[in-house]
Amino acid sequence: MRGLPKRRFLAFRREAAVLWFAFRNPATPWPLKAASLLTGLYLLSPIDLIPFTVPVLGVVDDLVLVPLAVSFISGRLPAVVQGQAGMQADRFIARWFKRPLLAALVILGVIVAIWLGLLYLLYRYVAG
Repeated sequence: MRGLPKRRFLAFRREAAVLWFAFRNPATPWPLKAASLLTGLYLLSPIDLIPFTVPVLGVVDDLVLVPLAVSFISGRLPAVVQGQAGMQADRFIARWFKRPLLAALVILGVIVAIWLGLLYLLYRYVAG
């Protein structure tokens, strides 16, 4: 029971990487690509179904809904896509997660860059 949260996190990490590589695979059906994109956007979005101001429940949607969605989507990938994406995900994890701090900084940098880009586009749209 002690190692269960760690195993779940490692499984989620792999499934998330599989979804990323499956999203980029042309053989992935478009509904699964759309579901992957929406799940990723929800995870990165500051808007949640349950706001963080609600004690305990504010975090539950991110800790429960997102992993469930990732598992649901990755379980419906075609076998060929899942196999190819799984091999790519394993190589990615082996390469980047030897240096977890670097991986975290890269991911954080990507998230910040996306939000800064969106804010810039919003500014350009409003300013005219």
